[in-house]
Amino acid sequence: MTEFAVRQALMLVCLLIFVGSFAALLWATWGHHRSGTPERVNFHSSLAVEIAWTVAPCVIVLLLVWPTARLFWVS
Repeated sequence: MTEFAVRQALMLVCLLIFVGSFAALLWATWGHHRSGTPERVNFHSSLAVEIAWTVAPCVIVLLLVWPTARLFWVS
């Protein structure tokens, strides 16, 4: 795989991550706006949420770094 192809693939992955996270943000905002409940939800004691927002960025970074590192190690 050429360097240009890797760059294009990584840009596509970045675009997909952006679209997915922006869609999730809009969905959560719209859902909270339409729910009619002004109370805020407390996530501070939710172990699942804290693990998810720790693991998800790590996985995303690994998915973006792996093709680039592989390209430099093979060349």
